[in-house]
Amino acid sequence: MAKPHPFFLLLCICLFNLPTFALSSFNSNIARAYSESIKLKTATGRTLIQKELQSDSRNAVAILVANYPDFLTLCVQQNPHDYNELLKAQEKRLQQLSDLKEASPWVGYGIAEIRAQLAISKLIFGHRLAAAWDFRLAYLQYEANAKLYPGFLPNKKSLGLMQALIGSVPDSYKWFLNIMGMQGSLATGLANLRSATSKENPFYKEALVLHALLQQQLDQQQGYTTLAVIQKLAKDEPDNLLYTFVTAYVNKKLKKSNEALYSLQNRPTGSYYLAFPYLYHMAAELYLCRGNTERSVQENKIFLSKHKGQHYLKSAHFKLYLAFWLDNNFKQAEFHLAQVKALGKAVVEEDVYAERFADENLPLNRHLLLARLYSDGGYGREALKELNRLEITKATPQALQGEYFYRKARIYHDLNEVMLAKRFYNQTISTDLNSGLYFAPNAALQLGYIYQSENDPVKAKVYFRKAISYKGHAYKNSIDQKAKLALSAL
Repeated sequence: MAKPHPFFLLLCICLFNLPTFALSSFNSNIARAYSESIKLKTATGRTLIQKELQSDSRNAVAILVANYPDFLTLCVQQNPHDYNELLKAQEKRLQQLSDLKEASPWVGYGIAEIRAQLAISKLIFGHRLAAAWDFRLAYLQYEANAKLYPGFLPNKKSLGLMQALIGSVPDSYKWFLNIMGMQGSLATGLANLRSATSKENPFYKEALVLHALLQQQLDQQQGYTTLAVIQKLAKDEPDNLLYTFVTAYVNKKLKKSNEALYSLQNRPTGSYYLAFPYLYHMAAELYLCRGNTERSVQENKIFLSKHKGQHYLKSAHFKLYLAFWLDNNFKQAEFHLAQVKALGKAVVEEDVYAERFADENLPLNRHLLLARLYSDGGYGREALKELNRLEITKATPQALQGEYFYRKARIYHDLNEVMLAKRFYNQTISTDLNSGLYFAPNAALQLGYIYQSENDPVKAKVYFRKAISYKGHAYKNSIDQKAKLALSAL
């Protein structure tokens, strides 16, 4: 019998002694850890994924899912004392993924996803340049992964979102994104996001939420479609605190305050959930819109006692100022107005508006204030009663006239009396010239939405562009973004 050549014996020895690389996969243990993390049961998710990593520390999916509890903790709690530690933990996982030699779509996707989560983490804490660089690296990694693995559904979720957002940027700014190597398309982005909602994608529920919310931003008429998607997710997982929050958020956007409050009041609770102080601030605003100033004060005080971040402090004190002012407790109201100037950062638009109000210290009109609050809460008839108690003449200050017409327009719009809404939106625009307030730009935005819903794209574009043309108002970022998204869809 012939003996094998020594070369083949050596080859066999070498092969058997090579390190083995397990193929990364989304197994049932990882799925459970991911599910618990997304429910904001972050401690449970962290424990489950650590057990999985102990049995296989080189599974790219496990490394990615291990990042969710830290990322969500920073997003939800915004505690500066946790920032450095949790950021370093995310950067360590990014390095672990970069060191893997496995040729797998999960490795490239994990690197891109953690890069994007790092970018959001940095952005929340005000590190804009570092965040922008991480966003760029994430985008390029998603693109590279898509070229290697074009059918890989998880990649389509995040790449699709970034493509849609970049694609909605006005042409005058796209040169900068092109230099950064970032090119987008709203249509391509939406198509990728839609593909990612397939149940074959382990992250399909994330894709469903993102796709629904983006559709609502593109077209306000999609609001109830978005709500139906989110409500189904929340119904299927009643123990998911994140879905409960998004349900309340969408209801609030749709001016369905009672439904939003119901979601918050019946949210899942327990020590295993990540503390979510912002929910108290949201409830405070909903109670204020309902006219329950006592409960609004109570909720915002709980928020201030629990929240460790710098965002929404100005907004919370501003809402406390309004509640005490409506209760004729002017001394306490003035205390909270002073706190608006002293605390927090004016980055998110709620805080920017609060700080601007405190700086300008404009006098409040009780009827206009109540009309605004009732209107924001979806209590249109109550809002109209308050407005009808006002007498507007040519001698009425211009800013007050502009707000009066704007409030009437919004109320009639909500009550589906479109002709009256158009009339008062146009009156707002003609009255509120160069005031620096947001009434005229938002009136233009809403007229754009009306003409969009009436299938009149020519007029819709005119008003969306007009909304963008206004400078220096407190809600410029959100109004411009909404108008840009709507223009991209036309």
